[in-house]
Amino acid sequence: MPIGKGYGLALAMVDHTSRSDTSRGAAAAQLSVLRRMGPGGRLRAGLRFSRSMIALSRAALRARNPGLDEGAVQLLWIEQNYGADLAREVERHQRAVGWASTMTSSPR
Repeated sequence: MPIGKGYGLALAMVDHTSRSDTSRGAAAAQLSVLRRMGPGGRLRAGLRFSRSMIALSRAALRARNPGLDEGAVQLLWIEQNYGADLAREVERHQRAVGWASTMTSSPR
């Protein structure tokens, strides 16, 4: 598999020189599915996975912090994933544009 042909990730999936809990057969099956998906399908799957992980991580924050409103959960998520500086900047921006301190939905 030539790496120059865009198979670097696929090669890493089947490279068992490092520790992996995925069997060679399972890795080969995954690679086969990824190849059949094509670039657009892989992008869509990656975006779906990313959205799912963001939703799960926010749900975990809500569960661990039941007293926080949605706006505070959003800011906490930003802080944990992008740093306190950005979370503070987002909060300042929300206040500057007149958003309520308790954001009811994520900005779009």
